[in-house]
Amino acid sequence: MGIVRAMLKHPEDLPGLLKLKVASVAASRAIPSDPNLAFCFQMLRRVSHSLSLVIQQLSPDLRNAVCVFYLVLRALDIVENNTSIPVDVRVTILKEFHEKIYNSEVDFSLGKGGSNDYSLLMDKFQLVTFAFAGLSKGYQEVIAQISERIGTGMAKFITTEVETVSDYNEYCHYAAGLAGLGLSRLFYASGLEEFPPDILSNSMGLFIQKTNVTRDYLEDINRSSAPRMFWPREIWGKYVEQLEDFKYDKHAEVAVECLNEMVTNALSHTVDCLQYMAALREVTNLRFCAMPQILAMGTLAMCYNNIQVFRGVVKIRSGLMAQILEVKTMQDVYGAFFDFSRTLAAKIDKKDPSASLTLKYIEDLQTVCKAELGSRRIFAIESRGGHEACLGLALLVILVAMLLIVWR
Repeated sequence: MGIVRAMLKHPEDLPGLLKLKVASVAASRAIPSDPNLAFCFQMLRRVSHSLSLVIQQLSPDLRNAVCVFYLVLRALDIVENNTSIPVDVRVTILKEFHEKIYNSEVDFSLGKGGSNDYSLLMDKFQLVTFAFAGLSKGYQEVIAQISERIGTGMAKFITTEVETVSDYNEYCHYAAGLAGLGLSRLFYASGLEEFPPDILSNSMGLFIQKTNVTRDYLEDINRSSAPRMFWPREIWGKYVEQLEDFKYDKHAEVAVECLNEMVTNALSHTVDCLQYMAALREVTNLRFCAMPQILAMGTLAMCYNNIQVFRGVVKIRSGLMAQILEVKTMQDVYGAFFDFSRTLAAKIDKKDPSASLTLKYIEDLQTVCKAELGSRRIFAIESRGGHEACLGLALLVILVAMLLIVWR
């Protein structure tokens, strides 16, 4: 019923939703025959369905390396967040994980803690190590080296609070910036791309990580186990005494002001991200990189000046996600960033403490985008008006019937 409600509310999303379902079915049938890689791609679909669709479009060797790399990083993340494991044990596992992926006899099972999908991944992680062993030496070295650096950084922040913006940048570097560097190295090892400046690769990761940290405030602070928060005190301490104060109505005004400063901090990476993606030569690599970046830009546009971040869930609707997954060119990327930036800019109150800096970052990215815009698709957070009732109803009937056939 959820898909039907989405179609009724946003009839313009119907074609994209249909294409997304067809692509999902096709991807499920394109699992590699090798049993170890088959497990990897099945787990990838379970822990990140949308990302799996674009990973599977990469060239075969690169696709397998990126899939294994993602699951290794996901495993590190699972260890980092599993508070049922004593801190000293977690620290040791994180620091040594890059060595363990070479050893298929190691038991990676963590016992209780985490969701079923994550537990399954760790229980059967030996299959990932077998898939890792089947990669070329160049890919293996990249994955192991980046995993070592990430594991060391994660271990540091298990026992270190994020106090300053510098701490925040360092944490996000370990959590996602290094993943960006790793992907750049995998692209280079494949022979498909040139080697980009590290600062651009790092920004690709920081932009996504900062978006997720900002959006996930309520989920993170309401964890049943001790919450781990990464909003820097240097920012939130200007507004409240305790970070959890933002949950309460009496702090709604300053909560939104702090939120806007967090969004603005993330926006500082947008021009770097556009520069990185513009340099990619292979269209499948561009699609893979563009999807999470555009999703992050759209998420920031939704989060900005939105008290709902402290009250419930803020997320991109499925139909818009389907549209994002259709991106094929850099012009599409520029268009998406431009449209979402306009949505965000329309919500800026010039009295907001961060308004001038927010506007600067928006103007900077729009300047880059405008130079490349032409005839293109439009990316809209809200539904666009102008639908003819009869045409809309006809499309609804036809496409629902088609969806029902595909869903069987």
